[in-house]
Amino acid sequence: METMDKRNNQWILIKFKKKSDRLPNELRIDMDGSVYVDGELYDERNSKYSNLNVDVEHHNRLSSGEETQKIIEQSKKAKKGEIITIKEEEGPDKKEITTVKF
Repeated sequence: METMDKRNNQWILIKFKKKSDRLPNELRIDMDGSVYVDGELYDERNSKYSNLNVDVEHHNRLSSGEETQKIIEQSKKAKKGEIITIKEEEGPDKKEITTVKF
């Protein structure tokens, strides 16, 4: 079951065709930002590849089209000139509101 979870969580997979002692055979980045080099979790302090540096930025969400789908649904119901709030999200340091005028 663990391999199925890894496959579902996998975001980017890079496999190198040429074998080399200086480069890994495979790099994998999961949706949560974890980086695996040759199947092992990457640790920059203890890497066997001195010429390899990986930096992954973490963002709080990925767009999967839910907002767009909501906009399409609301456009069918809305009257001309009406302003509808599609999404309202508040965090500790920001507030995000998505509104659309039809």
